[in-house]
Amino acid sequence: MATKKVLIIGAGIAGLSAASYLQRNGYSTEIFEAHYLPGGLCTAWKRGQYTFDYCIHWLVGTNPETGFDVLWNELGAFQNEDGSKTQIRNFDESSRVELSDGQIVRFYSNADRLKEELLRVGPDDGKEIERLTNDLKTLSRLIPVADPEKRSVMYRLAVNLRYLSIMSRFMRHLKTPMQDYARKYHSEAIRKALLAVTPAEWSLATLTMGLGMQHSQAAGYPVGGSLNLARNIERKYLSLGGKIHYRHPVEKIIVKNGQAVGLALANGDQVMGDEIISAADGHSTLFQMLEGKYLTKTLQNAYTRFPLFPSSVFIALGIARDMKDEPKLLSLELDSPLELPDKSMHPFLSVTLRHYDPTLAPAGKTSASVLLNTWNGEFWKDLAGKDRPAYNEMKKEIGNQVIGLLEKRFPGIRSDIEEIDVSTPYTVQRYTRNWRGSYEGFGLTPETFMTRFPKMLPGLSHFSMIGQWTTPGGGLPPAALDGRNIAAKICRKDGRPFIA
Repeated sequence: MATKKVLIIGAGIAGLSAASYLQRNGYSTEIFEAHYLPGGLCTAWKRGQYTFDYCIHWLVGTNPETGFDVLWNELGAFQNEDGSKTQIRNFDESSRVELSDGQIVRFYSNADRLKEELLRVGPDDGKEIERLTNDLKTLSRLIPVADPEKRSVMYRLAVNLRYLSIMSRFMRHLKTPMQDYARKYHSEAIRKALLAVTPAEWSLATLTMGLGMQHSQAAGYPVGGSLNLARNIERKYLSLGGKIHYRHPVEKIIVKNGQAVGLALANGDQVMGDEIISAADGHSTLFQMLEGKYLTKTLQNAYTRFPLFPSSVFIALGIARDMKDEPKLLSLELDSPLELPDKSMHPFLSVTLRHYDPTLAPAGKTSASVLLNTWNGEFWKDLAGKDRPAYNEMKKEIGNQVIGLLEKRFPGIRSDIEEIDVSTPYTVQRYTRNWRGSYEGFGLTPETFMTRFPKMLPGLSHFSMIGQWTTPGGGLPPAALDGRNIAAKICRKDGRPFIA
């Protein structure tokens, strides 16, 4: 059988996954990536002695008992360059909220400890707290199985029955906006804390799925962080004989007689292949690379109406201070909301202190960040395009404001800050081309969750789309699984047995 050539757009986790599985199944694969690093938004960067991590707080599939670790192991995600196995860390405390009146609410990873804590804060909310923590224990079992084809019929049947038994609970959470859910509590402190860790417009399922994974220790933190994970997957793929062309953005997908046959690159080159897979931004793929010619009604509706995950203003800080006695993820209620130039309002600062990862900062120092979600990504792109000095000055001023606010919680911290870097939605668009700077594609709502996004497009053969823009809710595990599944589908189409 002649070797088929598959061209993949994007070296994010989905693209790397698809390429890795296809390469080991006898295909010749090449990835074309606009950036100079793998991982897409699963990334990090260095400033001086510090590494600033943009992505992973926790990762589904770190517990072997869930079955999803199979996929990460196949991709080599936890095999470090020096041959060591990535250390996985689980935490007693998932996050902490500190309110302006001095009250503290701790979100423990264990559901029973969380129950005790919430009862301490809101003793009159016992019934709702009991329901929440019971739901967390149930939802902690809602994890996709990475290798169903290898399991017995009885095993798959048991999994399906288990999923059916808890899906109704998940759907109830999915249909409930956080702002509506928070109103069920008598305790103002609990109401505030819930909205501090999950935005009011988001689904309750966003909170409970994350907490559920913490309860079962199904989602630990891989030491080394985001870029190390991506580099591990990249290295495994390259060892299989694959190729990655960095700094090679794709302008167009070449189509002849209704078949995708190649890629037109920004440098003027054309590369031809037997199959084309886009693991890139969905909007860029459909409206630019394919010129809007293959839109289904579902896709037209999605890109016109569906809500997106936000983008962010991300303030990264290298701090010459040992902060190991502080919580790892801290939401600080401000005396008055912080207003960004894009008019977004922020009553809380979401602060991550990565003291739990010694690879990100020298001993006795801390890599930290403050995340401010915003849905107004175009503001930053327009400003950077029209007035770059004003854009740079605005980033500097935001950094100064945030440091000033942190001073109230961490006295003297300004003098300990050795590095600062501010990323905006425009930064995300510049490096990843993600539409409006969104970091996980379409938001998780009942409508988006129930929508079947096509992986293939009518009227266009030998082409597939994968990644977070085809899987509402986004995240790294669905992206990796998407790559595996599309490789298996191409193998089936060509009559090849799929080898994982």
